[in-house]
Amino acid sequence: MPFSGCRRGAAVMLLFAVLYCPTAGGAGAIDDEAKYRSDLEEGVSLLRNGSRDDISRAIARFKSALKIRPDSAEAYYWIALAYSDQNNYPRAAENSKDATIYDERLAEAWLLWGQTLLYQKDWPGALEKLETAERLAPNDPLVLFNLGRVYYHGLANPGAAYAKFNRVWQNGQDLRRENPENAVLVLHARLYMGYCEFDRGQWTNAINAFQDVLREEPGNKTAALRLALACRKADRTGDCERILHNLLRAAQEEIPPNRHLLAEINLQLADLYMKDPAMRNRMFVLNHLREFINYTDNLNHPAMDAAREYLMKNESVEE
Repeated sequence: MPFSGCRRGAAVMLLFAVLYCPTAGGAGAIDDEAKYRSDLEEGVSLLRNGSRDDISRAIARFKSALKIRPDSAEAYYWIALAYSDQNNYPRAAENSKDATIYDERLAEAWLLWGQTLLYQKDWPGALEKLETAERLAPNDPLVLFNLGRVYYHGLANPGAAYAKFNRVWQNGQDLRRENPENAVLVLHARLYMGYCEFDRGQWTNAINAFQDVLREEPGNKTAALRLALACRKADRTGDCERILHNLLRAAQEEIPPNRHLLAEINLQLADLYMKDPAMRNRMFVLNHLREFINYTDNLNHPAMDAAREYLMKNESVEE
């Protein structure tokens, strides 16, 4: 199960059913409770498998449970999570909302509702739902991480975003001890901290963040590219060149190639050799611009026209 709170909620609901289920004429009620619990458990098991067919079957099981208990926030939550796994975010949001109607303190449902709105780029709505989740679960790392994403991507507020990501990072050791799967979340929070520092012009802090990510995940090419850009901003052009070339070699060995990454690396190298006085080299610029154009599938890339114009002016005099 993805959230420990939901596991606790399921246990409490089951305990309530065992203790307070009426016994008078109660054989049918006991059978209904057993069927309800069986449907939920089978649905969760299918959801864990993750295939398209299994997710559809899981939704059917959760809806079967809902027929027995139409007011079950738990069943609505699992339906929402299954729809989210199908990338059907409107249906996921709708069922998350229903879960909060029947249990307004179910933090997992508020989190999921906010997350689905985030994916739909409804930034104000996502912020509202995630802030409610934070009030209910102030230290939930996934709530904090998603709030950081809303502030960063949706509200262009790197300062507020940094504060949320930093709380995840600072609690990283405890989170990893609780669940090894939290390591990925903690590392992504540190990567975002680097983005925030870069956007705020704090080049040294950005470099430190990206280096932290690469120490734990040496193959993280996004962190390597951003590290190179931060080094250039900090006037460490030699480090920038070295990192870009190492990254270029690694990217060229990937099968299938990441064309977007290869295009970006070549563009940054061309710009470095064009503009940096200590590294200016027209031949290198031409070669990297040709590779940039070769790997750029999107003809609307903002640098495409300038790259073509530069090549047209300079290839005719190429030595």
